[in-house]
Amino acid sequence: MKAKRQFIAGLISASTLAFALPASAQFGPERIAKPDADELYADRAMQKGWYDDALERYAQACEDKSQQREVWSRNCRKAGHIYRRGLGIEQDYERARELYDTSCFDGRDADSCLEQAHVSFTGNDGNQDYEYARRLYKRACDLGDQTGCGGYGSMVYRGQGGIMNREEGKDYIQQACETGDTWSCERARGYGFPDRRGL
Repeated sequence: MKAKRQFIAGLISASTLAFALPASAQFGPERIAKPDADELYADRAMQKGWYDDALERYAQACEDKSQQREVWSRNCRKAGHIYRRGLGIEQDYERARELYDTSCFDGRDADSCLEQAHVSFTGNDGNQDYEYARRLYKRACDLGDQTGCGGYGSMVYRGQGGIMNREEGKDYIQQACETGDTWSCERARGYGFPDRRGL
C-alpha cells in the first residue's frame, strides 16, 4: 500500500513539473513557421521581376509583429534586399539599413546582420563604417552564424572598428573554420593560421 501511495505521489509531482515547464521544454523547440501564401507569392514575384508586388507583401509581413519573430524578421530582410539592390525602385541604402537593423537586432535574423555588415564594411552605401560592421558581425556570431564569427574575428585580428586583439581574433576565425565555414577557412589560410579542423 505504501509503495502504491509513493507511486501515485510520483505521478502527481511529475505532472505538476510538466505544467511548470515552458512549452519548449515540454514539446521540444518551437518550430519556425514556413512561408505562408503571401510570402510564397512574394518569393515567386521576385523571380518574375514583379518587385512592387513582392515589396508590398514583404513589407506587410515585416510590420506584422504578431507573427513569429523569425517570420516577420525574414520578411523585413527580404524587403531590405529590394531597397538595397534598387529592384523596381530607386536604390535606398538608408531604408535597407533600417529594415536590416530591425531584423538583426529585434528579430534576431543573422542573415540581416551579415547583409548590413558587408555594406558597412565595404562602404557600398558611401559610408564605410568599420565600427558598425564589427558590431553587426558580432551580433551575427552571437546568434550562431559562423560566418559572422569569422567576420568579427577578422576585424578584431586586424583592429578594424575597435581594439586589435590578435589572439582573440585568431580564435574566432579558427573556431568558425572548424565548424566548416569556408569563408573563415579562407581567412585562416590567408593569415597563415594552422588548420585546426579535426582536432
